Amino acid sequence: MLIVKMNSTTVECSIAASELREIGLTPEDVVNGAELSVPFLAQINKEVGERLGYNPNTEVMMMSRNMMNDGSVRIFAVKMNNDEIQKAADRIRMAAQTVLSEITQEKVDEIKARTGKAKGVALNEMMTKVSETINQVYADTNNAAGDGRPQATYKKLSDKENYLIEFKSFENLKRFCKVANKLPFEESALYKNKGKYYIVAELHSFQENVLYEIRRSALEYADMMTINTPESVHIEENGDTIIARDAIRHLANLD
Repeated sequence: MLIVKMNSTTVECSIAASELREIGLTPEDVVNGAELSVPFLAQINKEVGERLGYNPNTEVMMMSRNMMNDGSVRIFAVKMNNDEIQKAADRIRMAAQTVLSEITQEKVDEIKARTGKAKGVALNEMMTKVSETINQVYADTNNAAGDGRPQATYKKLSDKENYLIEFKSFENLKRFCKVANKLPFEESALYKNKGKYYIVAELHSFQENVLYEIRRSALEYADMMTINTPESVHIEENGDTIIARDAIRHLANLD
C-alpha cells in the first residue's frame, strides 16, 4: 500500500488488488465498505488521522474510496476546518458543471451502445473522471504552498513483490526500462502475449523512494501494473519468452 501525504490536509492511499487479496479482501469489499473490511478501514482511518494531525473536536475528515481501471483502490482523505469547508463549498459550485459535462445523455447513450468489455471500460472511465472531479472538491491542491514535496510511505504486506507490467508500445517499454534499470529489481524477464509486452520482475527492496519511483514510472510509461498477482504466472506459462533473464538491463541498453 502506497501512502502519499500530499500536503498538510490531504492523504492519498493506493492499494493494489493483489495486496488486498493477501489479507482476504477484494477491491469491492473496500469500496463498498463490506463488513469484513471494517477493521482494515478503521486502521486506515487511524493512520491517516495521525499523519494529518486530525482534531475531531474542531475538524472533519472526508474520505472517498474509488476503484480504478486496473482494479486497485484509491482512498482519498482530507481534513477540513471551517475555512476549508467554505472553500470546498465554493469548489462544489465549480465542480458541479464539470460533473454534468461528463455524464451528458449523449455520453451515457454511447456507453449503452457498446458491448462486452468495451462497455465496462467506458463506464469505468466515466466514473473515474467523475470521482476525480469530486475529490477536488475536498482538496485545494493549488494552496499547498509551504507543505513541501509529497511524502510517500509504503507499507509492505509481504517479504517481496512480484511486478507484472504491461506495455502495448515497445518504445514505451524501452523508456520504462531505462528508468527501471536504476532501481533494485532482483530478476526480470520479458514476455509477449496477444500482441502486448510484459515485464515480470521481482523486488526485495522496500525503500520508500524506490517504490514511489516504480509507481511513478509505471504511470508514465506502462499501460498496466499489478503486484503479486496470479496473472504473472499465466503470462510466464502462456506468453512467448523474449528475454529470460535481466530483461530490464538488456532493454535499457537498446538505442
